[in-house]
Amino acid sequence: MKNTPLNYELRLIAFIDILGFKEIVKQSEIDSSKIELIYSVLEYLKDWEKSEKWDLKFVEIEESAQYKDLSNFDLRGKTNTTSFSDSIVVSIQVDQNINEMASTLIVNLAYIGTVLLEKGILFRGGLTLGNIIHIDNGTVFGQGLIDAFMLETRSAKYPRIVLSDKLLKELNYPLERKRNRYPYHQYLDRFDDGCVGFHQLIYYQVIESWTEMTPELLTEPISKVRKVIINGLDSSFEKPEVFEKFKWLKEQYNKLLILSDFDFETKTEEHIKQKIRELNEGISGQNIHYSYTDKLFENRSKDKK
Repeated sequence: MKNTPLNYELRLIAFIDILGFKEIVKQSEIDSSKIELIYSVLEYLKDWEKSEKWDLKFVEIEESAQYKDLSNFDLRGKTNTTSFSDSIVVSIQVDQNINEMASTLIVNLAYIGTVLLEKGILFRGGLTLGNIIHIDNGTVFGQGLIDAFMLETRSAKYPRIVLSDKLLKELNYPLERKRNRYPYHQYLDRFDDGCVGFHQLIYYQVIESWTEMTPELLTEPISKVRKVIINGLDSSFEKPEVFEKFKWLKEQYNKLLILSDFDFETKTEEHIKQKIRELNEGISGQNIHYSYTDKLFENRSKDKK
């Protein structure tokens, strides 16, 4: 038993849940590759229990952070993370630097989202501000955790992380001047259902503008997630709730602002992000697979070359 008194702390709290985890476990009984997938994902999330993982490498290259004191963005030594089964809880000590703390947390969570998505894993979550007790050995409880969990369960719905109204009131909105911008402003959006948050693909849109990013570095991961989405659409014939999530993710993918790469020598334009087309788009027929339409357009493109 712990001898020192316990007290609630006001913290930033994220509750993240892997979607379809039960189905993946079920499949693993007949498909050993799913066992490897489950293990690699859980080990990856477990690794984020180390406080030093939440460093500045994804924030310090943001222009809106470079003009501020970068030390205020550092989460190391202020972060507690607990992963269990298909969920992960992250909480961070905050004081007057909530905009900086939220920035580093959101940027890192967005990065984690892309790593999981490239493995074919969808996630969703809730991010709030609340009272919590979160001990290094993994013990975690409090109203803040309940609020984050309920936000994930009731509001997130799709592969995204939704922010609570309580947290949004503490962030730097309305954004009236460029100098008041923080890194999280590039990630957050207000979706059609009114929720504010960031989806599992937004990291690619943000890093596209980083000076060290090249088309070659972006093309492969964008191609991977595109295939994940198409495969998800075509493997959910009896699961409308799963199809709905992949359809929503397809729409977010198609909205991503990622520029084409123009080769001045050959005077040709290579599209880093290929559109995910609708069923039977430009085709006379009643096919039921998104992959069929995709393959048809791919072959047409090859024939033109």
